[in-house]
Amino acid sequence: MGYRSDGIIAVAFESLEEMREVLAVYRLDPRVQKHNPFQKDIDDDSDYYWTFHTYALDEDTTCYLMRLDFYGWKWYADYEDVQSYQHIFTVCKQFARERENFTYAYRFVRGGEEHDDTEEECYGSDTYLSQMMVENLEQEVGVRMVWELTDDLTCNTTRQDYYNNQTVSQGLTKTKETKHVNI
Repeated sequence: MGYRSDGIIAVAFESLEEMREVLAVYRLDPRVQKHNPFQKDIDDDSDYYWTFHTYALDEDTTCYLMRLDFYGWKWYADYEDVQSYQHIFTVCKQFARERENFTYAYRFVRGGEEHDDTEEECYGSDTYLSQMMVENLEQEVGVRMVWELTDDLTCNTTRQDYYNNQTVSQGLTKTKETKHVNI
């Protein structure tokens, strides 16, 4: 079975054309070609694929978003399939270095089985719009670990209100000398 993680990767772009250009370069990587992280069949509802969305940054600005949600994955940086998903970060950074005003932002969050095992990254290019996208993604995507009480004790116990025809509390007495309870 092994250690599992849940997480989200979100990559936002200013325009659909820029997203398509990044995707064209991203798909050239041999790891991406091998693992093909794109949905092949519309009826396939597994969580191994990027999904694509419009993203209303504010009432006047719509951006384009690619998103990966993963649940129960073995997420190790040296795994080739994980590298194929993370390669999008490298491609976006390269575009931002080579193109003036290229606008993107990405957010990566991952939570493992242990409460202190979390990762979060968020950054983008040096444009004003990119910084707005970064701020929004940081607010909207995060790790929230929830504590849950488990009670397996009830499976192995039976409630008893009476012992020997007495309520449990009737059999308890307290003496002045010892100030202890005797049963």
